[in-house]
Amino acid sequence: MLVACLFLAGCKKEVEEIQPVPEETQSDVGLKATATGKIMSAVVNGTYRTDLRLNLTNTITLKVNVYTIGYYTLISNTANGIAFTKSGMFTFKGIQDVTLYGNGTPLITGVNSYSVSLGTGIAFNVVTVKNTPIVQSSCNNSYTYYEVANHKTLKVWLDRNLGASQVATSAIDFLSYGSLFQWGRLSDGHQCIVWTNANTGVGLNGTTSATSSSNTPGHSLFIKSSATPWDWRVPQNHSLWQGNSALNNPCPSGYRVPTATEMNTEATSWNSKNITGAYGSSLKWAVAGYREFYDATVYEAGSTGAYWTSTIANTTKATFLEISTSSALTVSDFRAEAYSVRCIKE
Repeated sequence: MLVACLFLAGCKKEVEEIQPVPEETQSDVGLKATATGKIMSAVVNGTYRTDLRLNLTNTITLKVNVYTIGYYTLISNTANGIAFTKSGMFTFKGIQDVTLYGNGTPLITGVNSYSVSLGTGIAFNVVTVKNTPIVQSSCNNSYTYYEVANHKTLKVWLDRNLGASQVATSAIDFLSYGSLFQWGRLSDGHQCIVWTNANTGVGLNGTTSATSSSNTPGHSLFIKSSATPWDWRVPQNHSLWQGNSALNNPCPSGYRVPTATEMNTEATSWNSKNITGAYGSSLKWAVAGYREFYDATVYEAGSTGAYWTSTIANTTKATFLEISTSSALTVSDFRAEAYSVRCIKE
């Protein structure tokens, strides 16, 4: 056996290819093994929904610094009806990944803490969300959303953009682009976009150059702006989208437009602050571009993501999250611009 292990160490096989530990070496909690090392980090993968049994996407990726090769069994504590386990053998020393697989069915929503030990322990949190469809009608369609969590920030969001027919299958999945909202407006039809491919979208309804003096313009037209303050509403109202009870909250009941701080925290949690990191996150952000305030044309679809926040930047502008190939940061723009909206749970 020792000769075989030394041979495999030279080959540096992936940890997922190792043989399972014999049944008699497994323990109830933690580790019973000949291997030694230190768990350096833990990443939670997958979505956890109440009353939905876990599958192969519900895993924990551990980064382990292996000191001594040999068998191992890693078992977390059980909380909310689920636990995470993996048995195998480390065949070489050094830093490598181990995937623990979840078992069980989450019972209730909320945040639960788990820990796994290899010499010393490491803790991680798992957020369980409701397995209940959230239905909202707009743009002559009925859209069904579900909740999704970021296990790093512990925040719960809708799983797709408002007006999107599906969760993004790539950053340029135009079926996940959804609607483009002028800041502070309701879902009154102005936001509706017909997407024909990843780079092309046009407004479903018409446009007007007449600004509104009311919080509700009373029509479904996109309001173009050609003069300061570059807003669809004149005079401006700075309190249209703040909070779940906001005057013009476009999100389903119990959800709202996120603040700039929440958007920054979300982007900081990604593996990289760019399009790759945005789509790679649990929220699967897409890049629908934006609709320009002066001509109502959609630009940069498929190359830039732009998501409104509820935060006012100054007397004329509001803050949004801009996602590109090189960065993801909150900046500001005129409120007559039309950007994507992703709702966060109150």
